[in-house]
Amino acid sequence: MSKRILITGGAGFIGSHLSERLLREGHEVICMDNFFTGSKQNVLHLKDYPGFELIRHDVTV
Repeated sequence: MSKRILITGGAGFIGSHLSERLLREGHEVICMDNFFTGSKQNVLHLKDYPGFELIRHDVTV
């Protein structure tokens, strides 16, 4: 069963690897990051997955 999963801090080291694994398992992933410590470069290779969405947002605001 496929799930839709939100990962905050998704552009960081751990978040980007978790996103990649979940996408490979067939889930939809919404990656949210403010890019203070994470990098867009960490998730650029995921943009071609049909279930991947990247949102720049700070959840603390």
